[in-house]
Amino acid sequence: MYDTNFGTDPEIFIVDSKHNCIPPAALKEDFGYTFINETTLLEDNGWKIIEDGAATEINIQPSKDVNVIFDRISRAIKSTETFVRDYFDLQIKISPAVSFDIEKFWKGRGEAFKMCVMFGCDPDLDIYTGEYSQEIAADDVPHRFGGGHIHMQAPVDNNDIFEDTFYYATRLMDILVGNSAVAITRKTKSSVIDEKNRLLYYGRPGKIRLQNYEDGAKGIEYRTPSNFWIVDKDHTNFLLTLMNSVFNLIQHPADASKILERSWHGNVIDNITQFRQPQAKEIALRSLDELKRLKYLSYDEIASFIPLMAMQK
Repeated sequence: MYDTNFGTDPEIFIVDSKHNCIPPAALKEDFGYTFINETTLLEDNGWKIIEDGAATEINIQPSKDVNVIFDRISRAIKSTETFVRDYFDLQIKISPAVSFDIEKFWKGRGEAFKMCVMFGCDPDLDIYTGEYSQEIAADDVPHRFGGGHIHMQAPVDNNDIFEDTFYYATRLMDILVGNSAVAITRKTKSSVIDEKNRLLYYGRPGKIRLQNYEDGAKGIEYRTPSNFWIVDKDHTNFLLTLMNSVFNLIQHPADASKILERSWHGNVIDNITQFRQPQAKEIALRSLDELKRLKYLSYDEIASFIPLMAMQK
């Protein structure tokens, strides 16, 4: 069990047989499908699938239990896969980048497709520049990109902690989580290409949103990782365990400072922005060792995480 609730809202894609993106708007206009409400395609206990521009987004109810989190993600994926196959003879693809046909799904189309050709519609904050992202036109970009954003709830007895410490919390997330996400082995070389394509527009280090949730709880959303991790329970647990370490470190500033003030993670930003896997692995291993030394991770946890970062053959 983790020490706080974690959630995620990863983007997945409906695609045709050639893996070209089919935006949800096309399900309405080209296939005549009626959504449950204005934005929701599907929903069930613990999750729902909503329209998100050219992508579909999984919203899951948060939990402290990785088994519950992964089950909700998996059920959402499976249900969406069955739904698009049976109703439309389509497929889903979970990838950091997919092809998008601008001619077919924008030019000559109406307002229903407008959000398919816009990036940054809901701004996020870059802690390193202090600026919010700008909305940009994407009507000449032949790909759409899938994030795997992680939501972390603030401690119940300190609901404003991330509003006060977001800069340091985000730096810790880059060092421990964002860098380690790069270090995890990808199954194919094309996955690495997709990650690098996404980095042209999304996935930069230091990207967050401070969140106010429906039940009055507050939290922070880390927006750097792509959606690659949601299909593998070991990857899910690895990244959420590291997020859990950030949750605990930010409540112990002396320990957080011991990590933030070290020099061994000086290349983290370059590792993330350039997707440098060998260098990211070196820092990830050092991060795990540091967390063990500070007693935030156990030896057994670390032993289970190291094989996830075997280098691509």
